[in-house]
Amino acid sequence: MATVTFHEWVKAVFDHPLGTREWYWDNDFEEHWSALELSDSVAVEYMTRLFLGPERLDRYSLEQVAQGIWFLIGESSPGQLAHTLLKSNVPLQQRVGCVDAMTHFFRVFVAPAAPGAADDRKNPFHIACYMWWDIFPTYGNPNTGEADLHDACLNAMAAILIIPCELCQLSALHGLNHWHLHHAEKVESIVDAFLQKSSGLTSHIVEYAAIARSGCAQ
Repeated sequence: MATVTFHEWVKAVFDHPLGTREWYWDNDFEEHWSALELSDSVAVEYMTRLFLGPERLDRYSLEQVAQGIWFLIGESSPGQLAHTLLKSNVPLQQRVGCVDAMTHFFRVFVAPAAPGAADDRKNPFHIACYMWWDIFPTYGNPNTGEADLHDACLNAMAAILIIPCELCQLSALHGLNHWHLHHAEKVESIVDAFLQKSSGLTSHIVEYAAIARSGCAQ
């Protein structure tokens, strides 16, 4: 049993001041985070609840949300939360459900928060969302996660790709670009279908998609 409630966990992840150094790189991070006694299964449960109910983040600035995204999703994050999605001690169905919930997060939180052109160079929130699948702890390597989990990730990126929001589309394309290494045929199929069926795409998306479908984007 976790000693921390979901609401306390959300606060522990997002309720931090902004600075040149993120809070989770402080020397006392491990002491404070381990005190939450968060099991892998509860970590997956709480991430899923957050992605399905992102209105809980309305009290935080988008920069604070961005800081939290790097902490939750980043493979090099000291919290290692996204790594729980690769752990077999957590039921596969539960982990797949968390990945599925990411689509909802992008649709109901990211898209409304990022209308218009994406700024993946200077805007902290846009950068964090753009990098979501880049910093995720697997690109579909068969040695990191089950095939069903990989399929869930690819399906999530495909679903995020068709959200009418440039930032969402860039995030999905950037992820598919990296996943091309291990899932080339699937990635090319997803991008081709997107380009064929979608209308009103910006020139930035069309140009980036042409590069990302072959895994050649930087």
